[in-house]
Formats: sequence, C-alpha cells, structure tokens
Amino acid sequence: MAKTGKQIQGDIRRLLKDSTLYAEISGEVYRNGYRPRDSRKEDAVVTFTAGLPDQIQTGVVTVNIYVPDIDPFRNGTWVEDGRRTEEMEKLAQAWADSLTAEVSCYKFKLQQTIYTEEAAEINQHFVVVKLKYEYFGHDNAPIKTPQDAMIDATDTDDDDGYFPLLETEDGADVIVTPIVQKK
Repeated sequence: MAKTGKQIQGDIRRLLKDSTLYAEISGEVYRNGYRPRDSRKEDAVVTFTAGLPDQIQTGVVTVNIYVPDIDPFRNGTWVEDGRRTEEMEKLAQAWADSLTAEVSCYKFKLQQTIYTEEAAEINQHFVVVKLKYEYFGHDNAPIKTPQDAMIDATDTDDDDGYFPLLETEDGADVIVTPIVQKK
C-alpha cells in the first residue's frame, strides 16, 4: 500500500523539524492550510504537490518558508528583506542536501532551483523549495529523527586492538544525538 499525501507531508515536516533550518527560523513548521493567517514569523509550510502510487512511489513536495517584509524607512513602504531571504535560500539548500537515504526510505532531489516569491497581500516573501521524491518503504517505515551523528575516529597506535575514543561508563558505544534548539 502507498503512503497518502498527508503521511508524506508529515514525514517531510518531521525531517524539517529535526534540522538546522528549523532552528534558524523564528516560527514553526505547518502543513498546508494550518499556518496562522496573521503570522509575522518565519514559518515553513509543507505542501504535498503531486504523487504517483507506483511500485516505487514518486512525487513532489513543496516547502515554502515565509520571511516578513521590512519597512526600512518607516514610511509604510514594505520591501523584501533580501538579506534574510538569501540566508533562508542557503539554509534551505543545505537542508535539501542533507536529506539522504540514511534518515528515511525516501530519495530526495531538488526539482528546481530554490528561489523566492512575493506574497504582496500579506507583506511577506517566501522561499520555495520543491523536492522531488522517490519512496521505497512501506506505510509505516520510520523516519530517523533525531538523526545519529557520525564520529570518525582512527586508531594511530601500533597495537593489536582498537579502543573507541568515546565510551559510556558501562563500556557501551556512545550515541550522539544532535539537539536542535530554536533561536
């Protein structure tokens, strides 16, 4: 059985909430239609755009990251906060690059270049991230959040055994869990 659009939205939302991008935005991550109308925060909205339920599910998910416009001269003329939208585009690119098969049964690829559009009626701009996906799992395949951190260590001694650099008190392997905190 294939995943539904809402399930896919939820998976992308969880991946986004476990990212540096989430820590850098002032608002929250919402499914399409749930963002508060009067929000003046940097919110991310996940929208299921298209999907085909073949043996390997494919489709597109769009993530819009809203950035409130600024009034630099305090004269009622709102303009794009170009510095912040550029920063958001870079953070979104880094997030998209981090979406590997190690964290889910999805294979992601940008469908097009990340760009910014205007939402003039609410004096905001939004960064558009269109992710093309292929889904190889089953309905309940897990999304691995928080993601494990990889520690690269080598043994430089000329002895016969390797002793890990990090151990718990009982000698178990250390699992490092990144903590994503909002600004």
